[in-house]
Amino acid sequence: KKTDAKKQMMACLFCRERKIGCSRPPEDAPDQTCNQCARRKRKCQYPTESRRGQHTRNRQSS
Repeated sequence: KKTDAKKQMMACLFCRERKIGCSRPPEDAPDQTCNQCARRKRKCQYPTESRRGQHTRNRQSS
């Protein structure tokens, strides 16, 4: 069994909106801009919290 669990990569807001691949640089890199934002000369912003598990479904009574 592997004990090294990889941290789930989180796409930046621009890549998430465009639904394109986001390659986040290593955390120790001085510039935290992904390749997509760097190519477009955009400010790369990452969400502060994960949206995972926040999906709620509105129930309608019949």
